[in-house]
Order: sequence, then C-alpha cells, then structure tokens
Amino acid sequence: MMRGMEHFDRPTTLTAETDVPTAETGLSRKPGGPGAGLVSAGLLVLALVFATGLFVGQGFGRSGGGAAGASDVPQATNVAAVVSPSLTAEAPSASAIASPAAPPPTAPPASASPTATPLPSSAPPSATPSASPQPAASPAAAAAEPTIPAGAPDDFGLFWEALQVIQERYVDRSALDDTSLTYGAIRGMVESLGDTGHTEFLTPDEVQAQQDSLSGTLTGIGVMLGERGGRPVVMSVISGTPAEAAGVRSGDVILAIDGTSAERLGTEGIVELVRGPEGTEVTLTVMHRGVPEPEDITIVRQRIQLQPVSWSFVPGTMIADVRLIQFSAGAADAVRVALEEAIGQGAQAIVLDLRSNPGGLVDEAVGVASHFLDDGVVYQRRDAEDATAPVSVLPDGLATDLPLVVLIDLGTASSAEIVSGAIADNERGTLIGEQTFGTGTVLNTIELSDGSAVRVGIERWLTPDGELIFDRGITPDEIVELPLDGALLEPADLRDLSPEEFTASTDLQLLRAVELLSGEPGG
Repeated sequence: MMRGMEHFDRPTTLTAETDVPTAETGLSRKPGGPGAGLVSAGLLVLALVFATGLFVGQGFGRSGGGAAGASDVPQATNVAAVVSPSLTAEAPSASAIASPAAPPPTAPPASASPTATPLPSSAPPSATPSASPQPAASPAAAAAEPTIPAGAPDDFGLFWEALQVIQERYVDRSALDDTSLTYGAIRGMVESLGDTGHTEFLTPDEVQAQQDSLSGTLTGIGVMLGERGGRPVVMSVISGTPAEAAGVRSGDVILAIDGTSAERLGTEGIVELVRGPEGTEVTLTVMHRGVPEPEDITIVRQRIQLQPVSWSFVPGTMIADVRLIQFSAGAADAVRVALEEAIGQGAQAIVLDLRSNPGGLVDEAVGVASHFLDDGVVYQRRDAEDATAPVSVLPDGLATDLPLVVLIDLGTASSAEIVSGAIADNERGTLIGEQTFGTGTVLNTIELSDGSAVRVGIERWLTPDGELIFDRGITPDEIVELPLDGALLEPADLRDLSPEEFTASTDLQLLRAVELLSGEPGG
C-alpha cells in the first residue's frame, strides 16, 4: 500500500463502490489493511456523492455528499452496490506527498482481528466541566480515571461523561459495541467540521473500497445512478457489465431494490441496498422509458475491471465522441490510445464527455488535460496559509489543434472539474451542459491503527485563472439541460445508431455539441 498520498473529493457514483461528484460501475467502498500511517489513496479528486455520479458496487459507498441541486437536475452518484467501486481508487502512479505523522497513540495489546481500542466502560472523567458540584473521588476511583490526552479540547472530559451514561444506562445492552461506539464518536468529530462530502472517517472496508475503485477494479452491477425530478434514475449503463446483460437501460427509473421502495432512500440509501458480495443477486424494480408497467430485473453482482475510456464516431460524421467515466489509474494513457485511434481513422473534431464523472486521481487529470493543451497551467493548489502553486501542462499533447467540445453536468466533479476548468480558462474548447458539482478539496488519507482512516482536507484547488470551484462548480459556456426523459448516449450506443436515429435521440447535450462542431443541426 502506498502511503503519504493525497487525493481530491468527488461525488458519489453508482458502481460496486461508492463520489465523487460520483457514473456507476459497481458500488464499492474502500477497505485497507491494519497498520498506522498514511493511506496512499493517491492524488485523487473526490467530489462525492455523490451528489453526482455514483458507481454501485460493494466497497465504495460514500464518496459523496455535497452541494444539492434542483430536483430536476441530474445528480450523478456512483452506486457502490452496482459495481462496488468508488470513483476514486489508489493510483500506483501518483506521487506521494508525505505529511508529518503525529506520534502514535498508546495501543492496547494486539488482538487476532483489528478492532478499535475499547472505550472505558466506567470511571469518571478526569476533567469534566459541570454546573453541579461533584462528590469528591476516592483514591481508588481517581486511580481508575482515564487520562485525557495532551492537546485535547478543554471540555474533552464531557466525552467520557457521555460514554459512561450510555454504558451504564442505555436500555439495550446488546447494542453497546465498543467498535461501533468508537467509530460513531470519530464520525461525529469529523462531521463537526462541516466539510460534508470531503473530510470524513472511513472504516477498514471503506478504505479498501476506495483503493479498489481508483485501481479500476469494482464489484457490482455496472450502472451510473443519478436523480431527475426527485426520482433515482440510471444515467448510463457501463458496456459489458452485469446490468447491461440483464437488461437495465439508460433512463430507467429505479422503483425498488429487493422489494424495498426507493422513493425516500436517496442515492446513498440505494447504494447501501445495491451493494453486496460478488456472486450474490440483487433485484431492481425499474420503469423503462415509454413502457407502462414496471419490470423486476435480477442481477448477479460481479467483479468488474472497469475500462475508464471508450470512443466512437458520431453517426454520419467524423466527430469522435470520447467518453471518460472516471480518473482511475491509467486513465490518461487510455485517453491517449483512444485519441490515437480516432485521429488515425480521420477524426476532424473531438467531443470529450465528462458527464457524471466523479473524478479520481489528480495526476490523471493533469495527463488528460495535457492531451488537449499546448502549454500553460492545468490548475492551482492553495494550502491553509494561502500559498498557491501552479501545476503546469505536460508536453507532447496529442490533440492540441482539433476543434473540441467538453460535455459536463452536475455529476462532473473533482478531477473532471480540473480538466473542464483547464479547457475553459485556456480558451481551448467550449463547455456544454450544466453546472458542475463543485468540489475542490485536496484530501490526505491518514490510516489509523486498525486499518480505518481519517481523510482530511489539506488544500483547495483553483482553475488556472485562480477561480475557486469548491461549492461553486464550473458554469458551461452553453447551458443545455437533459430532459427528464433524456438519456446519455454512450459510444457503444452510437455504434448502433443511424444518423437519423441519432438526430432523433434525447441526448440534447451531445446533439448540441455535434451541431456546434459540424455547423449543422443534429450533426
């Protein structure tokens, strides 16, 4: 496991994992092995839930959280139960950025299985501010008092007070699990920062899921989940996945999961139900577009090696549609291969589709942006002291002179926003679609002694022109909303369409991109 790595926030994606901002491929979470130190999640941009592109699968469930959009705006979310990945995974190629490690806390004797250090079950706090007088403690009681760690808040003794009340008085004794209490306390502490969807606590399983997701390996069904009109909708189906084989279609409205209504679950709740071990079944009740009756579709969760990039010519044109669903390890190289093939076959213009892309590794974002830029800055990093450092374009871009349109939406987050911002600020191409998710926090994942981790926001990133994207997003040059009955067209879909069928499709964003690049309506 690599350590000392940084990554960015992103939205949730329905895959076997999680988002960041995040396209579903197989819901997943992120587990990690025991041992104190920095978890190398790699320089990764997360944007999270997922409010925006979610991979469903086992492992990556979180990734998400963040700015809320209008109910009729697609909210991409990586469905961890579908593919069990997360849009962020450990990137072997990312450069490590070590942070000073705090002295390790005193740990109890090692046990056979990694668990959190049990909290004291009794013993009054050694320092507890209280409005009412407390009886003097006996020497024996004083000896049993827990030691408040150096540097703890002045009123930290309140924690011990509350713990003692719960352990001594809570009616359901079977619910008093030391690990659950410890994890719950850590989560509460992290959530008090108000950095929702970014700084967070991860269990060992969630740490592992994050690593799997960024590596492009997922367990789930292979769909990208979002929200439209307040309803959970399949934004796209990943080619070659269990969901595609079972008959799930882009635009399907999810009504229930294994008989449980999806009406009030939200994307995160759906992810929790869709997620599951490889080889197990999940039944989705869906409503296909144009079909009056719902259908039950049973899908076997599988281990999926996610291909982040696909491409095809738009029917009747020499415009290459290059689709990038996440910035996992190797994404920049995969984009290069796709561009080489497209240019070799006579491509005269490029559509770079970053819709419902929750982000991933920032190094991959720099590599992808550099394929389209001659020189300049990709993005800027700003630390807690307001020191800013630019990150420059890499040399030898492959498609720096071809006409370019970039498609974005609310599910576009983190690394995908870095690329979008770089294209816009360098005036390299036109952005079409909807406002992006609005992530922009550099996260450092620090592993705790039992394999869990705290992911802490340590930097913010800005566009080349110095614009802060956190909680704001990127506004496209042309706002084109996908209709409620619209569906994203994947390159695999384009291969099966005639020019007339493409022109009659409901993907208004791609239609506008082709119109702009070709100078003709509908291409």
